[in-house]
Amino acid sequence: MASKRSRLLSDVLSVLSNYGLSKTETDIIGELKEEKVWLVQNKKTGKRYVLKRLNEDKTNFPILLHSKLYETGFHVPEIFQTKTKQYYVHRKNSYYYLMDYISLSETRPSFRQRIEGLARFHADSLFPDWIGSHSPSFPKSKEVLHAHRQKVAQLQEMAKAANGTALSHIMKQMAQLANQSYVLLEKSDLADFCLEAAERKAICHGDYNSNNLLLAENDNVMMIDFDRAYYGLPLDDFRFLLISLTKNPKNDVIKRLEPLFDLYFSICSLYAPYKNVYLADAMFPHVFYSEMAIVEKRKQTAKNRSSLDLLTRLAEQETKKFAFLSDLFKSEGSRT
Repeated sequence: MASKRSRLLSDVLSVLSNYGLSKTETDIIGELKEEKVWLVQNKKTGKRYVLKRLNEDKTNFPILLHSKLYETGFHVPEIFQTKTKQYYVHRKNSYYYLMDYISLSETRPSFRQRIEGLARFHADSLFPDWIGSHSPSFPKSKEVLHAHRQKVAQLQEMAKAANGTALSHIMKQMAQLANQSYVLLEKSDLADFCLEAAERKAICHGDYNSNNLLLAENDNVMMIDFDRAYYGLPLDDFRFLLISLTKNPKNDVIKRLEPLFDLYFSICSLYAPYKNVYLADAMFPHVFYSEMAIVEKRKQTAKNRSSLDLLTRLAEQETKKFAFLSDLFKSEGSRT
């Protein structure tokens, strides 16, 4: 009886035939992600492709989004159509799709290129019609505030639990910053921003990490992996990027923050009227909160020296970030 792996490889070869790549002409030369992504090569031409498999529960939305972005000229790998002019093959509870293999530069995209990439995605991924068969519901401002408030409450509870420990002062300080962030978010143009995002049918990448932005040999910056993309608030992606740019306490947080807002809103100007929303959300101590959540989940203690040192450095960074963003927030308020 054939193993699951051999059956899957047989399916892969069968899927490739839908793209005009016969079994005799095609080599599977690598598995980039186990049972999910394969590197294939045309024996005759030497051209390489990437074949990707999505579980059916993810729907075909990521593939349709990728195809629309490619059709509009956005920098994503070329996605190929089958012989029947479809962008994917639906087989055995999975969606398969074929795209170009990108030869990478020896360097990775800079943090400025990562900011520019996200801003362009948010500006260019606005389509007049819904992608897929269902129109989703967008979060309302009260839902966003509720989620934010819950995180504030968690930090406040952590601060109470840390009372009398070496972490007590830090936790109280972070809880205060979190609460101030909530107050400012509550006063911001959040409600209008949520309505604007829904009206524009805004899309979030959902996993905008450094591995999903590639620098090709020709110096083009290419975005990949829309598996977690969804209709929602662009603020979610922006927050994810903010955290990734500022999570290393060795980096100068101000040097990372200075270009973040200017670059993003200079490219994605449609959301510039809601800069106060982005600023208020960014003032929350996201990196510190994430680290504390990890400590809590692992049932670790923050009393050991290395953990305490890390949290102390992160708290210092969060305090600098808050002060810098607070000044920006005030300057934004004076312009309105």
